[in-house]
Amino acid sequence: MIPDYLKFIRVQDKRILPFLFVVVFIMIGFYWKNNSYDLNQSDAYYISGIVGILLFSSIYELKAFWAYKCVTKAIDFTFFSGRKLGRIEKWCSHPFVASNLFTAGFGLIIQSCFLLHSSMYALIPLLTISPIFIYVVFRALRTSYIKQVATAAVEKVKYKHLYRYVFAYLFLGVALNLLTISPLKREADFSLQVGVFSARVVVAMFILCCIVLAINLLFARLSRRYIFLGRLFLKEIDFYFSVSLPWPAFYDKPFWLRITLLLLTEFVWIILVSAFLAWSGWQLWFEVYFLVCFLPCICFNYLHIYALWHRDFLMACDMYFRWGTIDKQTHLW
Repeated sequence: MIPDYLKFIRVQDKRILPFLFVVVFIMIGFYWKNNSYDLNQSDAYYISGIVGILLFSSIYELKAFWAYKCVTKAIDFTFFSGRKLGRIEKWCSHPFVASNLFTAGFGLIIQSCFLLHSSMYALIPLLTISPIFIYVVFRALRTSYIKQVATAAVEKVKYKHLYRYVFAYLFLGVALNLLTISPLKREADFSLQVGVFSARVVVAMFILCCIVLAINLLFARLSRRYIFLGRLFLKEIDFYFSVSLPWPAFYDKPFWLRITLLLLTEFVWIILVSAFLAWSGWQLWFEVYFLVCFLPCICFNYLHIYALWHRDFLMACDMYFRWGTIDKQTHLW
């Protein structure tokens, strides 16, 4: 029996809400820890930026997911019969617009908390329920995207190649990383006043890069096969989206060997970058210094994610053709 929409989202929400709590608590918790367990009014912009990026990441693929559900008739969508999408609703539900509006509104709320009470403890209850704010927006946009699927019309392919898709994901990830680690510039271990070519700074930066890499690899394991299947149904991608893997020799090695080589390369790279900066006398912002040191991890992350998503795309193509065969047989019956 095909479940109706209301029954399905009740089950889905029981999984989404705990996941949002875990992700938001991890990212804001890291920011709080990096800020020496303190928050002040200047942190409102960083926190709202972190939460805004998390919202964008949660809604960007939502339309493609529901396209997969609609086309495969996995859910009874009679709940939406006769419902139309308004022009303003369509504009406000765009992931970029919705995320920016949410970020601005959430930032104002945080600023108001500090104006009413200077202590950071007035902000803790707000941050505790921030996943609920994301969930409320997520729930509202979900209905808008389902209504958009029925009238979706793509005149040309939206994503021509997987590498652009991966670059966009990495750009968001790097932005989130920079916001999260930015308070560390005030820490003694990362102080560039004593010079970048010091054992303390090099070791601290290496440990930081390893932690950030581990978190990025953890979240990259989320499968995209149903998202790619939905985008195939929406004709936002075609079958030439990913035809081969870049640098095949990289994938011939086992993961433990790849990660070991990366860590060795990363450590040597940080030493070389620090030595060059000390020799040249250039002064870099902490965020720029971290970004330069993190470049080997970004390249590794790109190749790793590309392989995972290439496999998901091939699975999505296989499911697409299988569904076409099943759909034809259903019409014959």
